[in-house]
Amino acid sequence: MSYWINEDNVAGAPGTALFIILPTIGCYRFRIGKACYMCAYPAAAPKVRWAQDAIVGYVREALGKIEGEKGPFAVRIFTSGSFFDNGELKPETRRRIFEILAEKKEVKEIVVESRSELVRYNAVRELAEIAEGKHFEVAIGLETANDDIADVSINKGNTFEEFVRAAEITHQAGAKVKTYLLLKPIFLSERDAIEDVKGSILKAEPYTDTFSINITDIQKGTLYERLWEKKEYRPPWLWSAVEVLLWAKRRFPEKRILSDPVGAGSKRGPHNCLTDYDRVIGRAIKKFSATQDLSYIENLKPECRERWGYVIESNLLDWQLIMW
Repeated sequence: MSYWINEDNVAGAPGTALFIILPTIGCYRFRIGKACYMCAYPAAAPKVRWAQDAIVGYVREALGKIEGEKGPFAVRIFTSGSFFDNGELKPETRRRIFEILAEKKEVKEIVVESRSELVRYNAVRELAEIAEGKHFEVAIGLETANDDIADVSINKGNTFEEFVRAAEITHQAGAKVKTYLLLKPIFLSERDAIEDVKGSILKAEPYTDTFSINITDIQKGTLYERLWEKKEYRPPWLWSAVEVLLWAKRRFPEKRILSDPVGAGSKRGPHNCLTDYDRVIGRAIKKFSATQDLSYIENLKPECRERWGYVIESNLLDWQLIMW
């Protein structure tokens, strides 16, 4: 079962999000051997294609998860690839899914994901018209506005210019843009990773309605995992995530700034000193994300901040660090 509900921010207010991972064949870049270095999601995609009718039925089944729950609701749809890839979802399937969601008055927000090169005006416009009156966002995986980092550290296969084109098309078609940014690609120091996200926010802000700061975790079978096993890469410190979120929300208070620290407090996830307080910080980040209330992350106990500060001040690469 690849759907679940969580407390989340829904069209700017606290609410509940239904997350649905559709059983499509996943990202085409993965299928041609050019996957992003940190991503293992397409590896979990079905090896046998589901019928398009079955995928629509799966959405109906997933919506049963919010029956009787208190709204407002957001529905966030993932495919381990791109919603606008016709190889994953046919145009008719996309329309049928949105027609189902449009009938749900309690669903206030709909989010789908796509790579930049697959965003097309007619495809977005059609769905925006069906979802009229709802907060409809297309989430685009920019990861970083630095093309060199995108190429060397991520293998993204997109440039910032392509992101701008996709974002402008999305807005022209009547939808909003969510921009995914990756905190700490490989080969960056902790300090450089923070500065990269901040710089990317500044460049992408004119084209973005919502920022989602994706804090790197270690997924199985990836280049990131191989470097992590050799102690040549460390997931970001939770204090780095807090620093970025505080800066971003204070700099752009009108923007929605979201983050879900997957695996917070574990060796494979973002962590500080691997104490119980790491999980407290992870929960605080989730509460901030749902409410946009900075007080959840402004008043944290400064446990392990001194060690983090040393790492930032020294600007050491992961393999140069002795303490983990």
